Amino acid sequence: MPELVPEQREAVEDRGRDLFLDAGAGSGKTAVLVERFCEAVLAQEGAEADVGIDQVLAFTFTEKAAGELKRRVREALRERGRPDLAREAEGAFISTIHAFCQRLLSSHPLAAGLDPRFSVLDAGQAERLALEAFDSAFERWAQGPGDERFEVTAAFSMRGLRETIRTAHDELRSRGCPVELPELGAPDLEGALAELRA
Repeated sequence: MPELVPEQREAVEDRGRDLFLDAGAGSGKTAVLVERFCEAVLAQEGAEADVGIDQVLAFTFTEKAAGELKRRVREALRERGRPDLAREAEGAFISTIHAFCQRLLSSHPLAAGLDPRFSVLDAGQAERLALEAFDSAFERWAQGPGDERFEVTAAFSMRGLRETIRTAHDELRSRGCPVELPELGAPDLEGALAELRA
């Protein structure tokens, strides 16, 4: 077991509530999570384990960090003489929030109203769709009324404008600011059918 400072030890031992760790690189977050995980699933003297491995949910921000956390949990369980739990930890819910949601939705697609064959966009696909959406929205905006569009397009290159808007959007989302979409209203199906029949 690694040497933990008092605040880290408190985070490991206070298992009566959920835990969110937010700290800089090299601060010992992974060590705390590994210890907390192991202490929760290992039986203590005279007591049963708090939870089973399938009841622990640990999120990280990157796939790399999730893989490292899972590797270290398995290693710690082996070091504590529990190779059975180390093997079981291979299937533990240690992942990014995106991977967890995909796993959950894949297990229950119909209950979520999804096509059972749905797939999640990879980063490249998501980037292409975001660029297409920006270009489409920009084109509609640029064709609209008003002189302010000329001032904006004169001040920024297309790439610069795209990056500025994307950065502002990401910053607002990271601060929890909702991105409000305009009301679209019900589609005019009768009008669309009449147009198709014409």
